[in-house]
Amino acid sequence: MRKIIRTTATLVAMAIAAPGLAENWVPAWMASPQAVWSDTTVFATGLPEQIAGATIRQPLTLGFPANRIRLVLSNVHGTRPLPVTAVTLAHSAPDAQTEDAQAVLFGGHAGTVIAPGAQVVSDAVVFPAEAGARIAATLTYGADAVAEDFHWDARETSYLIDADTPEPEVLQELPARLTLSMVLSDIPARLGVIAMGDSITDGNGAPMDAMVRWPDLLAHALASEGVAVVNAGISGGRLLSDGMGRSVLARLDHDMLAVPGANVLVLLIGTNDIAWPGTPFSPEEAPMTLERLQQGLMQVAARTRAQGMRLVIGTVPPFEGALPDTPMEATYWSPGKDALRRALNDWLRGADFYDALVDFDSVLSAPKDDMRLNPLYDSGDHLHPGGNGNQAMADAVAQVLRKGWQD
Repeated sequence: MRKIIRTTATLVAMAIAAPGLAENWVPAWMASPQAVWSDTTVFATGLPEQIAGATIRQPLTLGFPANRIRLVLSNVHGTRPLPVTAVTLAHSAPDAQTEDAQAVLFGGHAGTVIAPGAQVVSDAVVFPAEAGARIAATLTYGADAVAEDFHWDARETSYLIDADTPEPEVLQELPARLTLSMVLSDIPARLGVIAMGDSITDGNGAPMDAMVRWPDLLAHALASEGVAVVNAGISGGRLLSDGMGRSVLARLDHDMLAVPGANVLVLLIGTNDIAWPGTPFSPEEAPMTLERLQQGLMQVAARTRAQGMRLVIGTVPPFEGALPDTPMEATYWSPGKDALRRALNDWLRGADFYDALVDFDSVLSAPKDDMRLNPLYDSGDHLHPGGNGNQAMADAVAQVLRKGWQD
């Protein structure tokens, strides 16, 4: 299986494999790229007005240990070259502070220019770190840099700073990721798990900087067992159509099939495919159908199986009463949409096109009202789980994965 993954014809895999054919790399952290949008009337990007000449520090938590680290920088949504003049990697201290910074090189050079639509992989940096370690990547951009590629809902605070120093002046706090899309570890993993989905996976509902998204909690639980888990969720994500990022079908190659060391996809998707039609997000869109969802999920299965990877599918949790006191409240949920959700879940429970099923619907539903989230698991918006709900989700996935490798 690893041979199949390593020989996938992608620039990422080739770039990583070229310096040493015997090397194995696995993802230890991830933030799926999205195109920066220009219309900020509904959702602000959270980015600075400009990044030309800027220095941005991005703390993060490793989900898997490492002896050496490579950084992956993305310009996959860019339409022009993106100059990055310097990058450092350091241990993260409180707020924007760092310790023991090291320069990150690209082919032996301090900076790099990322071509439009491309990404670059750094040289390996000797940087021993345990799973759960807090590290920070600091990027300084060239004079012509323009932000076109980011990850909107980071759930961790990044910082626009005056200079790449251990105790910089913070010019602006940022809720988004910019350019940094992956951290790779050189320590082999028993499983490399990509958690893909929408805002439930991306972490909307989890407190900022708390690291209690369900993939975070799953990574914490399984790292000591040799399992690397990273989060490829995108808020507003859909299976079949682009939303606030590309559809799962459109980004499957980049965010799963081409990731070194990835061999298990845990997919929770469908809420927005069902809910968005007829809402202010997509007022003219025709209602979703069960057949379209079935065909889309089976296509995901066919593509993962073709690469020798395993697919774990999640049922869609309930969302009656979702997004109260917002323009979405009146149209996001309806009895018809809930009937479609139930039909999809019933079909999933009886299907055999995947390797395993996690019944998130049963895990998260209220005991006496299975159209709503359990109040103990609700973040408060009746759509996204809070910390307790994310822990229940992580526990359910861990149980399924452990059973899978025991069998």
